[in-house]
This record gives sequence, structure tokens and C-alpha cells, in this order.
Amino acid sequence: MSLVGKVGRKRPRAIFAMMMVYIILTIGAVTTLYPFATMLTTGFKSTTDQNDNKLIPAYWSDQKELEAKYIDDKYAGNASWMNNAKYTDSADPTTLDEYEKFLAQLPPDQWIAGFTTPSTNVTSRLNLAWQNWLKTKYQSVTEVNTAFTEFNGAFQQVTPPSERLEDPTWNPKDDQKWADWIEFKKQLPAEFRVPISANRLYQEFLRTKFKNQLADVPKGVKFATTQGKDVPDFSQARLTNQNLPIEREFYETAVPKTFINTGTIENQWQNWIASTDNSKISLTETLPLASYDSYHLAKNAASIKSNFTWRNYNYVLDYMLINGRAVVNTIIFCLLTILVQLTVNPIAAYALSRYPMKVTGKILLFLLATMAFPAEVAMIPSFLLLKDLHLLNTFAALVLPAAASGYMIFLLKGFFDSLPQEIFESGQIDGAPEWKMMLKLAFPLSKPVFGYLALLAFMGSYGAFIYAFLVAQNREMWTLMVFIYQLQLVAPKSIVMAAVTLAALPTLVVFLLAQNVIMRGIVLPGER
Repeated sequence: MSLVGKVGRKRPRAIFAMMMVYIILTIGAVTTLYPFATMLTTGFKSTTDQNDNKLIPAYWSDQKELEAKYIDDKYAGNASWMNNAKYTDSADPTTLDEYEKFLAQLPPDQWIAGFTTPSTNVTSRLNLAWQNWLKTKYQSVTEVNTAFTEFNGAFQQVTPPSERLEDPTWNPKDDQKWADWIEFKKQLPAEFRVPISANRLYQEFLRTKFKNQLADVPKGVKFATTQGKDVPDFSQARLTNQNLPIEREFYETAVPKTFINTGTIENQWQNWIASTDNSKISLTETLPLASYDSYHLAKNAASIKSNFTWRNYNYVLDYMLINGRAVVNTIIFCLLTILVQLTVNPIAAYALSRYPMKVTGKILLFLLATMAFPAEVAMIPSFLLLKDLHLLNTFAALVLPAAASGYMIFLLKGFFDSLPQEIFESGQIDGAPEWKMMLKLAFPLSKPVFGYLALLAFMGSYGAFIYAFLVAQNREMWTLMVFIYQLQLVAPKSIVMAAVTLAALPTLVVFLLAQNVIMRGIVLPGER
């Protein structure tokens, strides 16, 4: 029977009261869902926008935000590369189409692969492309390890070799990995190709020579800028054909050997334009880097946006597959915990209910007293006991210490007490032994409570981290939560949020599928 009758519901005060109740419940629901929504959408971001405190990623609707994110991703957050691209000449679409063809024919030693992994992240588009390419050439990661003389647990752990093509003194290691890398680079599209611009080399040369301090530049040293005026910073320095002393020194000491015969990338680009029979192509002094990035982004905005959106979640799923044993361990751990707790606690509660003693109240008080202490208090004694029993790094070490729960026994004892005694008397008249009445009468009537307690057991075991790591330090016994903790030590916030979101989904799904049973398990003991 409802607290407010049908007639009373139409009264203004009742309507107002119900509205206030629903408003409060709605606010409560929002405050509960908002943190989860924030966690979910932060997983769609990256190091450039993970701390902007916006629920909806800005790059989904703002083209400028998407472009800034794309540029940062392409140049791996390298300010020198991004500034060099920023202060370059603009170009029209026809010229940019020709520039794309120009990039496609450059030899691998005259450009560096973009979309590398920055120091603040653990994955990148280049890494994924490299690993996928290796999968097409090698049958297994074991073959890769043999060819590269490395030890990788999976393809996802194979990283590209380092490139220092800008350094005139650097020579790559002549091995199979570098040979494969060159073969891989040749098939990369123009979007990935970041040419080794002479202007950028010149800017780095000036920074190194003058320790990145404009005040240290002697008054007699002159160099041109993108604006044709005194240089505001080294990022806007530009080479000229004026045979300046500083430029001669640059060409003699800082230009890689690969450009000695071919000329700088800028010279090759100008020669390419001059040899093209197209009057619509405009001549640019510098490489149209910024214009090309914007042009390519405009044509492929949907796919680039999708890549940003799902990159972190795809990485986390790959990470879970690499450590696939963690998923299996977690499933076994959860199932064993549910099985053991729904065996030990109901039997103990049934015994206290059916065979009351003078000390039953004290026993229950003792069981409830265990809830007054944090679980961490018992970790060290449990660890020492398990060590003496030689059970560390086993499922027994994970399951047995949590087999008995004072809360579960107390709850079940109260529920068994509320069951009608007539059903047990009928069973006794029919000659049923006590164990059969427990299994055939008491337990079937307790299914709602069992469902609720099974969820508690699942949540406790699934979310266990500290204890699971303490008693099972062998990597082969780590659960999913332990691996997620290890991931957060090296991964940025956005990837950690993606991992936590995916880890929360099983609990959410279980709750949604079993919410009717759970609600009955919570409400029925109170009603009885």
C-alpha cells in the first residue's frame, strides 16, 4: 500500500512534495553518473586535452582544437618541429597536391616518420602501423625476436628503431631491424613523412651555437627571418642565398651527408615545381608544411577524429590481450570467491539459526566486530600465515582468507530466522535430514539474498588490488587490477581513465542484468 492515497496525490502539497522527491533523486543520479561520464570521456582525450575538465572533448566539434591536437600528435609534441612548420609559406590546394607527390618520392633518409610516441605517452599511430606491418612479414613475435635479437612478449611491444637522421655524425645500426624499418618507411603515406627541412636544421644550429639565447648573438652576426626583420626567436630564422658567414658555417658542419649531392629539401622542392608542367602551381620558398597539415586534416577529419576517439581504448584492449593471463586469473579468482563465500557463509549462518546457543549473540557480536577494522589490518597476519602454509602465489591464497564474512553470516542468519518454522517442521515430519532441509528448503527460499551476496563477493574479488598483489607477487598470478595499476605508473591520465572505464564495465553489466534479484535481496530481509 502506497503512503499517499490516490485522492491525496492530486492535492497541491502532495504534487509539490513528489516533485521535490523526484528532483532530489534526479540530482543524486546526476552526481553519481557524472564522475563515470567524466572518466569515460577523458578516455577519448590525450595528453593535450586530458586536463581541460570538459565533459565533452572539444575536438569533436571544434576544428581548431582538432587541428591543434593533430599537429601535436604528428610532431609528438616537439616544439621545434611544430614551430618550424608554423612559420612556413602557405599554398593553394593544387600546389599541396603536388607537394604530396613530392613527399611520396623522397628517399627514406631525407625524412623522419611522424606520429612517433612522445615521452608522455605509451602508444602512437606510428607504433601501431609498424607493429601491424611486422605481423604481415613475420608469423610470430618469436620470429621477430630472432631477427631483431630482442625479447618481446607480443607484437604490441615491438617499438620502431630510433632515427637521428638530422645528425651528420650519426650512422644507423646495420642490422635486420633497420633494414625492415627502411622497407616499412617506403610504404608510409605522405601524411607520415616529415621532411628534414634545412631551415629547421639551421634553426637548431643557431640554438646550439648561441645556447638558445638571442642575447648571446654577436652584433656582427646577421641572419634572415620569415618576416624579413630582426629575428624575434630562432624558430623564425630562415636560410637565404646571400652567402652569409653564419650560413656557410652551417652548410659545412650541420647538414647531413645525404643532402650533399641532392641539395636541401627546399631546393629539391623548388626544382620539382620548376619541372612541373602546370602553371597553376605556385612557387614557395619554404616547404608548405602547415598548409599541407591543414589540407590533409580537412580531407580526412572524420577518420582522424575517430582515431583520436578510440585510440586509448584500443590500446587498453591490446594491453589486456598482451597480459591475457590477467583476464583468466581474474575470472577464476571471482568464480572461486563466489563459490567459496556462498558455501561457507550460508552453512555457518544456517547452523547459528537452526541450533541457537547461549553464546550465539556473542558469536554474532564477534563476527560484527571484524567489520570495525579495515581489511588492511589483517593483510600482514594473513600474508605470514599463508607464507608458513606455502600457499603464496596460488588461488588458495587469494580466496581462503575471504571465505568467511561476518557481514554475510549476520545477514543470512537473520534471513533464516525469518523463514516460517512450519516448513522445517513439515520436513522433519517427512523424515528429511537437516542437510536436505537446508539444501531443499532454506537455500531455495534465500535466492534473492544469495544473488545480492554473490554480487558483493564478485565486486570484492574483482576490485581487489593491494591484497591480490601482496599474496600473489608472481606475474603469472596477477589479476587485472594489478596490471591496471602497473599501467598507470607509465601511461598518461587519458589511457588510465580508458583502462578504468573498461575495468568498470563488467561490474556495471552484472548489476544491470541482475538488478531485480539484487533489489529483492536487499528489500526482502528488511521486510521480514
